[in-house]
Amino acid sequence: MPKIVRIMKRLEDGLPLVAPKSDALGVRHNVDIDIDSQKNALCNDKGMSVSPSWKDISPRRVPKRLGGQGPNSTFVFVFGSGPFQPKVIANGLELLPNSSTHGVIRPTETVPLTQYEDALAATRPDWRIDET
Repeated sequence: MPKIVRIMKRLEDGLPLVAPKSDALGVRHNVDIDIDSQKNALCNDKGMSVSPSWKDISPRRVPKRLGGQGPNSTFVFVFGSGPFQPKVIANGLELLPNSSTHGVIRPTETVPLTQYEDALAATRPDWRIDET
């Protein structure tokens, strides 16, 4: 499983917030993911942004406690531990790197938006905070 990193808000249970926001486990509609007229999430080069390391993320998003400019209400969450390369990471989801420092988690095929969002939410227990 590739190691992927995303900076997100944390809920009381220590796991990431699930929401269609840039600081949550989710995607902004027709911003992060393309949606067709039937409300399907398209399988193209868009999806939930991730990186191989928090040090590859813009300082504007990195929490101040880690030397960035972002809010301390967000945390560095990590999923997986392997090389940052194309791979199916969960049922219906795959990592598509678009550079050595950035990639997206996209649907493996065009599916209803709710199915894609549910697949992202189903990974919630597998994310852990790691700010090392």
